[in-house]
Amino acid sequence: MNAHPGWYDAGVAGVERWWDGRQWTVHERPLAGAMTGLVAGMGWYPVPGTSDVRWWDGVTWTPYRIHDGRPKPDAFAVEPSGRGLVFGFVFAAIGLAQLFLFFLSRSGVNAAVPILFLLVAAIWLIGAVSTARVAKLPAPQTGPILDPSLQPLPGTTEGPGAGWYAVAGRITRWWTGTRWSWYVAQSVGVRPGHAGPRGYLVSLIVGWVLIGLAAAVVLAGIIGIAVGGVVAVLGGVGIFIGLLFAGLGLFVVLLTRARRFAFILPTQPPPLLQPR
Repeated sequence: MNAHPGWYDAGVAGVERWWDGRQWTVHERPLAGAMTGLVAGMGWYPVPGTSDVRWWDGVTWTPYRIHDGRPKPDAFAVEPSGRGLVFGFVFAAIGLAQLFLFFLSRSGVNAAVPILFLLVAAIWLIGAVSTARVAKLPAPQTGPILDPSLQPLPGTTEGPGAGWYAVAGRITRWWTGTRWSWYVAQSVGVRPGHAGPRGYLVSLIVGWVLIGLAAAVVLAGIIGIAVGGVVAVLGGVGIFIGLLFAGLGLFVVLLTRARRFAFILPTQPPPLLQPR
């Protein structure tokens, strides 16, 4: 199947499934023709019972809203929320293990490590819970907000060759025929990418910070080995963990660079990319 990202017949009566441009995803919705009520298409809608205007992807609310007149993701937004829970519990487990090592060694240097892990765990868990809460809000009950600052929306055609084009792996971006749209199609659906440039910068900073922290942990481990005894064992563990996080930081930096056009608008139009 070589179709644009969108909702298609899933081969099950009364059900449509999201096609991300390359493969089927797990996201499904009732077939519009089989529903008794009005189904809102993707767009920016007022959230019933609140003052928020959020992005509705055609099946659920997303952690993107209009804030100070601009589309922005919610703080600590995590999609899918299940991924945030998994990462949160993993970082919490590592943090508690590091806390146990701290009580054994009573080293001031090691005290910062468990605190860092537990803070990261809290961020993942808060983001996961927040995203799950947003998804459960009532469906749109009014028409979409048609503001020029939110344009061009996916599907807007301003010239020949309009369509979804791959920009990073399975991520595609809408090309109107004359310009790139800020909206990208991912495995979770179509999402606004207006905050992409900031996310790109933050991702690079996070990667380099991880590398810097890893270097500090490795240095502390080397000092611990020089001291000897039980501290030397802890120093060896610290070096191992530091090297792991150095690799993680390097991975984040390289991945962010490779996927930069998923964050920022491409500098030139297709046809360097093939339409999906």
